Amino acid sequence: MKRLLQQEFHNLYCNSDYESQNINVNEQLSSSERKLAEGSLYLQFTLISTIGFITLLPESVSNWDVDALKEESLPQKWKKNVKAGPVWDEDDFFINYVGHPVSGAWYYTMARNDGIDPFGSFLYSAFVSTFVWEYGYEAFAEIPSIQDLFSTPIIGSLMGEYFYYLETKIDANSGLVLNSKILGNISYFFLNPFGSMANGISSWLDMSVTMKFQTYQVNNSKENLQYNEIIQKPVEISHYDYGVTLNLEF
Repeated sequence: MKRLLQQEFHNLYCNSDYESQNINVNEQLSSSERKLAEGSLYLQFTLISTIGFITLLPESVSNWDVDALKEESLPQKWKKNVKAGPVWDEDDFFINYVGHPVSGAWYYTMARNDGIDPFGSFLYSAFVSTFVWEYGYEAFAEIPSIQDLFSTPIIGSLMGEYFYYLETKIDANSGLVLNSKILGNISYFFLNPFGSMANGISSWLDMSVTMKFQTYQVNNSKENLQYNEIIQKPVEISHYDYGVTLNLEF
């Protein structure tokens, strides 16, 4: 009987190297957080397009040395720039204190329009502007900037809350600006372009995104079973190793 029970245990628990556990991230998020997470995925299309646009600008405007980018691989260039920064950059005043804050405002209004509160929207703007843009995409081309790290999320969030206020005023006026629906729609777009583009991409592609984390724990049951047979003690699992995969289902 003992040998039969051990065989049953072996068949149930020892046929695989790993025991997986799944966590559906969507089920852990509120509807607002889910909408923002999905919009953030679509936002990457816009940010990558922005990189392409900047490379076409004169070097005097972008401060990106396109020829230097060809001398090293992108991972090497990114690692070098991240290790060297952040530094006080020499971009024009308009770029540092208008252009970047406006970008931060657009990240902020995207979150606000998805139902996130002001503080959460500020954190979102800080996350995207710092880790996704400054230390992400832009770090492939230049060293992260000290001015951009504070002006984009801080000044940007203040501007963004005012943009959101203007949107509520347009809402209260039935979507009209100067009695024009067209001007109202144009205003909506420029006050929340990232959110508008994310919604447009979502409608065009008709995608729903489901995010799942899957952890893999090493199955130690075989070793533990053999060990416990010798000392005649119950099966015990001593330790686990964890790995994570992220699945995006379209």
